[in-house]
Amino acid sequence: MADASERGLEAEPLKGEVAEGGVSKEKSCTEKLGMSKLLSWRTAAFLFSLFLCLVVVFAFSFILPCPVRPQYLSTWNHTLPDAATYDFLAVEDANEDKALDVFFIYKDGEASRNTCLSQNLSIPCLVLTAVDGTDGKTLWERPLAAELDWLECGVKGLGLQRTGCLVAHADNLTAIDKKTGEVRWQRSRSTVLNGNLPLISFPDLNADEAEDFAILSYNPEAPSFTSIPLVFFSGKSGEQIGSAVSVDGNGVFGHQQFKTASGAPYLLLLSKSGLYAVSLRRLASLAGLESALKDEKSWEEKSDTHTGLISLYQFDSLKRVMVVPAISSPSLLVQTASSVSLLNTDKLKITWSTNTSALLSVPTFGQFDKDGIPDIMIEEDIGNKTKRVLVLSGSSGVVLWEMNLLFWTPNPRPASVLTLNTYSVFMLWGQSQGSQTNEMHSSFLLHPRNSQLLLEKRHPVQNIISFKAMLLERGRHACYVVLTGPDGQQHVGPDEMETVILTKHKIKDDVSESVALRVSADESSTEEEVKQEFHRLRFSD
Repeated sequence: MADASERGLEAEPLKGEVAEGGVSKEKSCTEKLGMSKLLSWRTAAFLFSLFLCLVVVFAFSFILPCPVRPQYLSTWNHTLPDAATYDFLAVEDANEDKALDVFFIYKDGEASRNTCLSQNLSIPCLVLTAVDGTDGKTLWERPLAAELDWLECGVKGLGLQRTGCLVAHADNLTAIDKKTGEVRWQRSRSTVLNGNLPLISFPDLNADEAEDFAILSYNPEAPSFTSIPLVFFSGKSGEQIGSAVSVDGNGVFGHQQFKTASGAPYLLLLSKSGLYAVSLRRLASLAGLESALKDEKSWEEKSDTHTGLISLYQFDSLKRVMVVPAISSPSLLVQTASSVSLLNTDKLKITWSTNTSALLSVPTFGQFDKDGIPDIMIEEDIGNKTKRVLVLSGSSGVVLWEMNLLFWTPNPRPASVLTLNTYSVFMLWGQSQGSQTNEMHSSFLLHPRNSQLLLEKRHPVQNIISFKAMLLERGRHACYVVLTGPDGQQHVGPDEMETVILTKHKIKDDVSESVALRVSADESSTEEEVKQEFHRLRFSD
């Protein structure tokens, strides 16, 4: 046991250290003051840092607004009495709320609306309209002189958001701003009185910092000319730029813009004798306009030295050419009177071909078999008001799915919406054999993983003029819009106008209101299981 003297030599921390011999080594006053200042500075730094953190948190929480997602109505109607409409629907974000809005055009015969009279236009006049995709309310209306020849939205170089709508009506070309509905410019279309869609887009050719476009003119009903005019316009002002160019148009009845795998832009010409192409760089150069466009070397080696035309492939009874979306090596879907074929644009060879009868609608692309290559839904007329709906493999052309439905005229084109599972949901119109054909029309939903069943929703009979399915917002809210009413192209008189209705439906809401229609004898899936599969879907751009 230690004695008292030893215990007295032990250090006592609270009183300072004790040196040998019992002498205390307590800190001086100066040292104590220095330590106290250091502790004070540390405390102040900590409190200041805490204050800055709180300021940042409060700034992001209260001062800076959080992004607000659009609030949607699952279903809405936009109704116009005493009107007629046209086969035109476009979707773009007009009010910059990150949700797509819907553009359509109608012929207004209702004097009480005062739409035409507000612009000193005679009744009926045309009214280009943008409605909010979230609730169907009018964003803007633009009255225009009748009659309508054609209309295209998404034209680059027009308007505050760099795109707008171009309307060919009466004797005018009118550019409309998609955000405000204001007229950006209006020009006489005397130089392109018979101009045809689609417009041919070009980068800035006249150094006014806006994209430009060109219009090709011909009569598709009587393609008996040898040359057709191509006229260039400034997207910013609407004035003609450069000189008009003559394109060899022997038998041309259609055209399509196309980019090769290397990015070289070409104009495809559909003619009685086959498919031809001409370089956009060459056309701009002939017009006296400088551009940074390039050519495709392998194609130019086949070009005619005098006309610049390139014969891509010879087809009999060519009907339509479509660019296949989302393929690394661009391909063309070619429709003739008796077949559908896939043309490889690198090798200029037919990859596959499938015999068909007369098609009722434009083919629709979508993912059915998860191989990453878009598949094709087509509708064949097999007589007796019956159509055969087929899904063809995009890689081989073989039939992946088929069934028969009744149809009416006009027959709305099918549509598809891509899901996060890399396959698409297909939507089509028709009548099942057991439906009351004089009283009901039906829309059908096809799930590729449960293709033995269709979900059928019945609708009252309507004269469907146009139909489109899409996502209203990036990655979400899959829906479809339907435009019904009298067809304005039939030159409807004031006494023949009726109600025009633009309707939007959420696709998933249709699922619970649908009944199952069995396509095959396979009973491995029930109606409830298929509906649950639809409800679990997540959609993709």
